[in-house]
Amino acid sequence: MNRRQLLAAPLATGLSAPAALRAQPARWAPSRQMSLVVPFPAGGSPDVLTRLMAPHVQAALGQSVVVENRTGAGATVGSSFVARQPADGHTILSATISSLTAPLMMTPPPYDPVRDFRHLSLLAVTPTVLVVRPDFPARTVQEWHEVIQRNPGRFTFASGGVGNPAHLAGELYRAMTRADITHIAFRGSAPALVELRAGRVDFAVLDLPAATQMILDRAIPALAVGMGERIPALPDLPTISETVVPGFEAYSWVMWWVPANTPDAIAERLIETANAALRQPDVQQRGQQAGFLLRGTDAAGARGHVAAEGEKWGRIIRERRITFQEG
Repeated sequence: MNRRQLLAAPLATGLSAPAALRAQPARWAPSRQMSLVVPFPAGGSPDVLTRLMAPHVQAALGQSVVVENRTGAGATVGSSFVARQPADGHTILSATISSLTAPLMMTPPPYDPVRDFRHLSLLAVTPTVLVVRPDFPARTVQEWHEVIQRNPGRFTFASGGVGNPAHLAGELYRAMTRADITHIAFRGSAPALVELRAGRVDFAVLDLPAATQMILDRAIPALAVGMGERIPALPDLPTISETVVPGFEAYSWVMWWVPANTPDAIAERLIETANAALRQPDVQQRGQQAGFLLRGTDAAGARGHVAAEGEKWGRIIRERRITFQEG
């Protein structure tokens, strides 16, 4: 570079920077109150995580954020509501596995969980745990599996309702092992746990937050976890996959979904905001205490997760001919 070019360079740089800044589009920001819709009642796993995140979302985006519990029909009431909202970023679904699987059990389905939504970020997964009645004739997952296999038709498994994740977990075990077991549906995880503790049902694969207190109180034995790998909350507890059924994996999750036509700029800002909220110390601490494994993915990760889960559970639903029944 000659002297004339060297002297001209700072001037050119100084002129180009403001022009470049002027060319950048403004980042999207909400123009009114935002709604985070939870398709289950207050106090459940998706509600807990959503309420932990809400203050941080509000601080980041500069608008008030409310959490709405729109319940009913296995998560499809709240999920359908969000699918019908304007695709402007102001209404977000805290989707769960039931948001994906429940419409697969309905004729006609109230919405398409793939085509009617844009999947933003997998926020967290909720591990499941294999728990048995206090006097079950086994104290390890290997013994449990052997007892089930040796006694076809004798044992029952509980869930919080037909099509509930615990029901699907039991059906996955049945499909992978040809176990002859009977499903008993209750109206939620709490009554299922009460009946399990009383010995009126034999076992269940329930989400960890629901079962944690009874496990800690030694009211019911926990034999294994349903994740593909061991979890920090119960590091000494083996997985069903590593012990008796290779490839077994059943868990719940929470994800942000928005209406399908939401523009890229809005989706990108929401993903950034959600994942930043998950990194906040209070969300990390309280989320882990509640039993969540916090994630925070990009859109590609969210879409891939929905595709894999839809294929897996759709096959189980079709093979077992599971149809939705609201308790």
